[in-house]
Amino acid sequence: MDKALYDATGIHWPVQLYEPDEAAKLYDRYCSFQTEVKARRGREAFIKPHLVSTWLDGIVRHPVVVAAVEAAIGPDILLWESDFFVKAAGKGTYVGWHQDSPYWDLSTNEVVSVWLALTASKGEMGPLVVLPGSHSDGQIGRLDIEGSPHDAYSDGERTADAGNLVSFEHKLDGLIDETTAIEVELEPGYFSVHHVDLVHGGQPNRSSCDRVGFVMRFISSNTYCRAGRDSATLISGRAPASEHFVLEPRPSADYTREGLAALEAALAYPSGFGDKPLK
Repeated sequence: MDKALYDATGIHWPVQLYEPDEAAKLYDRYCSFQTEVKARRGREAFIKPHLVSTWLDGIVRHPVVVAAVEAAIGPDILLWESDFFVKAAGKGTYVGWHQDSPYWDLSTNEVVSVWLALTASKGEMGPLVVLPGSHSDGQIGRLDIEGSPHDAYSDGERTADAGNLVSFEHKLDGLIDETTAIEVELEPGYFSVHHVDLVHGGQPNRSSCDRVGFVMRFISSNTYCRAGRDSATLISGRAPASEHFVLEPRPSADYTREGLAALEAALAYPSGFGDKPLK
């Protein structure tokens, strides 16, 4: 990864993870995953699915992914959260301008998101749109809620406009320049890496196919959630302080009873928020 460019813009892409023949199978693998999980769990899994799948566990630990994350935040790495981000075709749903940092309430900005395309994410599909360099001002604006966003998630609170895939509005009036926006287009099997303070969003998916990404949220071992003791997966380097995190187990096989129990346990912690499809 070009660290100087990442530091300047807050994003790096595209990075290839899969060759074209394997990339062409990613959407089918996603569909198969959800079918298998639903048969055992009674519903699909969108948050922390890496806890029940050796395929996804392999992705979050893939040397190419870990190298990019290490370049951004250093060698002591936790996977705070993973999720499938689905923008359904023809629904008109969008993602308003926001930073991730105020929603997550983490103690540092040593945090990156790795956005892996399981389908194409370009053109009419409503790809990620970013304001390059907007991370350099740190956390800006405010959410239109009082108190902890994690409490608001737990209480089912929602203040965002209908169709906005984020639950709360991030008030950024007069603080950003939308004319600098660029689209982060990705082919299947490629990923982007972006900073937690980068302002980003996305237009509706106007194509005839769902847009699906597997998104990994990595933090340094120095970072913790202010909402309380949390759950995370150790990827590399130094383990975090035990008062801040319970470490999640790796899946020994796919869709095991132990893995499903680990998933349900992890979803009870702050990083397990939003256990529902983002469509």
